Amino acid sequence: MIQRRTQTASYWQEQFEIGTRDITLLYDLILEAGTPVAVDRLAIAVIDRHCRHEEGLVEAELSKGPAYQPREDYQVGQQVIFPALDYVLGTVTDTREGWNPEYGTFTVIEVEFEGEDGADQDIREFASGLEGEHVLNQVAGEAALLATADLRSPADLYESYGEVVEYEIIDALLDRQEFVPFGDAWFLKDLLVEISDGHLHLAEALIEIKSMPIPTADFLPDLDLPAEVSEEIRILSLNRALTADERFDNVGDGGRDIWFLRRMTPETVVKRPAVLIRTSETYNRQEIDQELLLIEREIDDEGSGEEVMGASRPLYRTTISLIYPHWRAGTLPLTTRTSGLFPTATTHHTPIVLVDGKSGEPMQGWVVHQERFVHGLKAWYDEHKLPVGAFIKLERTRDPRVIRVDFEERRLKRLWITTASIKDGKLEFHLRKLPVACEFDDQITISEIGPADIDKFRAKTQASGASLFDTMTMILPELVQLSPQGTVHAKTIYSAVNVVRRTAPGPIFAQLSSKACFVSMGGGYWTFDEALLSS
Repeated sequence: MIQRRTQTASYWQEQFEIGTRDITLLYDLILEAGTPVAVDRLAIAVIDRHCRHEEGLVEAELSKGPAYQPREDYQVGQQVIFPALDYVLGTVTDTREGWNPEYGTFTVIEVEFEGEDGADQDIREFASGLEGEHVLNQVAGEAALLATADLRSPADLYESYGEVVEYEIIDALLDRQEFVPFGDAWFLKDLLVEISDGHLHLAEALIEIKSMPIPTADFLPDLDLPAEVSEEIRILSLNRALTADERFDNVGDGGRDIWFLRRMTPETVVKRPAVLIRTSETYNRQEIDQELLLIEREIDDEGSGEEVMGASRPLYRTTISLIYPHWRAGTLPLTTRTSGLFPTATTHHTPIVLVDGKSGEPMQGWVVHQERFVHGLKAWYDEHKLPVGAFIKLERTRDPRVIRVDFEERRLKRLWITTASIKDGKLEFHLRKLPVACEFDDQITISEIGPADIDKFRAKTQASGASLFDTMTMILPELVQLSPQGTVHAKTIYSAVNVVRRTAPGPIFAQLSSKACFVSMGGGYWTFDEALLSS
């Protein structure tokens, strides 16, 4: 059987190119379907065309003359096809007698081949009238040469080389204006519904009226697009037009297209608040004290990765302690633990509904995927007077885009809370009695006076280039003096540092573990020895 080039890896990986006939095939395939066609289906169709094209070439070549077999006799002037030489056509120009101890007497034919690109003619000799078990005599004629039973199907070839073919298809179609992409599928521009400026103005007005993101299909009843065109094509056409208009923002998730207006998107969603921007800290996790490694897992910080918290997994409910940066920004951290509760998407941000567990009232929320936080809880924190350290309960509902947020109420009590403030341009900490009516982590709780002054101090500290160590040696003496024992818990140190420097627990705990001036007192408590500051 003839070895087809399309059955080899070298053809698809080194020689394959998308040609004009392939483009025509793809155009006709999409036109006939009348709907976007997935690129894998396009790739299989192209592979099939190349296989069929080669089969036609093989048949055409073999039609020019008999296929050479050593057992056959050939006459001078006869044209013969040589499959082993890539189906080249040769002409018998002479014959003579030959002999071989293994095969006995046979005839040697002299064959002339046309040279390529004007080169001299090539003359070679072959055996004919050869009896015996020669390998070329095993092929039972032209029918065997054309046999396809053992050939791999286009679907099988796609399994091996589909990725290469898809890449070439996508690269070719992106250069042609008549094709338009829709996710992993392709469609024809001429088959789209025309979306006018009037349609887009109306879509903008609908979002303004509802003041919420709208799925593409929900626009259709009001846009009066041609009813004779399928809903799928109307949606595709509108999606393409909305994508091209800078007023609109695709905030969909899980393959859904949902549209909102960029100017109506909260600034916190579009631009991460300064209080959430973490500083880049290089540190060695091997230096962290074992006790601190356990405490690190208790803190719900999005800067602690899977090496700290373990792999993310789907959840239906969890409880986290609210840390200072997110309390201040009105957000929630999207940690390796909490991320399993929220929808995922390739877009920058997607809308969700946050439901108040006490009143049942819905609140517009946003999952900001790349920046790893959930926006939309500032008013809720303020309404319920939730402090830093409050235990926030999160529960997924039957709708994965609706999350219930709640907290555990307790009898109102006035408690001593560590409070940060700025005095004479310096950061100070003192104890202040504040009302608390919820369950909370008292080791992480911290309050503030004069948030605007603290913001200015944070910006000034960052601009000065102060290191994390500088920040900690500024803060620890202040915290230690608040305790009769002269100690402070590691979580309190973390919380206080984050008032002026957004830092995950790991770098802070590495400093505690490696610098001599920070002294462990056991049980997660630390003190500061100024005499060892230079050690």
